[in-house]
Amino acid sequence: MKFSSFTFLILFSFLTSCNTHILKSSSNNELIENEEYNLVHPRELKIFKKFDTPPNFNRNQNYNDFGKWLNNISLKNNSTPVYTFDGQRKPNPNIYIGVLDLEQPKKNVQFNANAIMSLRLEYFYRSKKYNEMDKLAKISSKPTPYTKYVKGDNSYSKYLEYSQYYLENTNSTTISELLKPIQFKELQIGDVFFQKGNIKSHAVIVMDLAHDEMGNKIYILAQSYYPSQDIQIITNPSNDLISPWYIAKEGVILTPEWRFLSSDLMRFK
Repeated sequence: MKFSSFTFLILFSFLTSCNTHILKSSSNNELIENEEYNLVHPRELKIFKKFDTPPNFNRNQNYNDFGKWLNNISLKNNSTPVYTFDGQRKPNPNIYIGVLDLEQPKKNVQFNANAIMSLRLEYFYRSKKYNEMDKLAKISSKPTPYTKYVKGDNSYSKYLEYSQYYLENTNSTTISELLKPIQFKELQIGDVFFQKGNIKSHAVIVMDLAHDEMGNKIYILAQSYYPSQDIQIITNPSNDLISPWYIAKEGVILTPEWRFLSSDLMRFK
């Protein structure tokens, strides 16, 4: 059958107008073709409801207690921006797609890797694991343990006071004392990508995880940055199709404000 040039042009335009995207597998070169889809539900305020998984991926339900708590943190209204500790808006809103509904300290202390410790403290406090909070004080900077500091006052206002005090007495060196390196294949919710630099250090934390039938994983990350600011769900600058999900692939992990390596993966001891 012969086609006129006009018919061919119409057919070609139709085919190329179809929105088909390609997602590379995290462990091989197979390609999965998917029609265009929307993974984000702006009105939802829970991570597992706000962000759908891409086709063929399902959430991993084998959460540890810390991972389950992280995955259930409420998010602020979709229109709420990230604010710094002094009430300024984060200048680039395109790097995040959700803001954790947690109160941040009023001083410049919840930045970079300190934000991870803020989450760890909040988890132990919410779980009433006060003795575990005391263990976080067993670092070289020797902050006062929680129970000794609050003297029986476990109110949230007193906790916030302690959290600010604790973060004032930590840095990238002391935080690294609480983490241990793990293999990238062991990735799970609550794990941390951490880089300690001579001038500046940074960390992001895994907030959600999904896998396909072949065992490939994808994950969602959260961070704070400098100066101290709300903890935020970050976008994936390398893959708009599945953002905020990241494909679990060894090598470079490019986040909006930092370049990590898969070998930077760590876990709380």
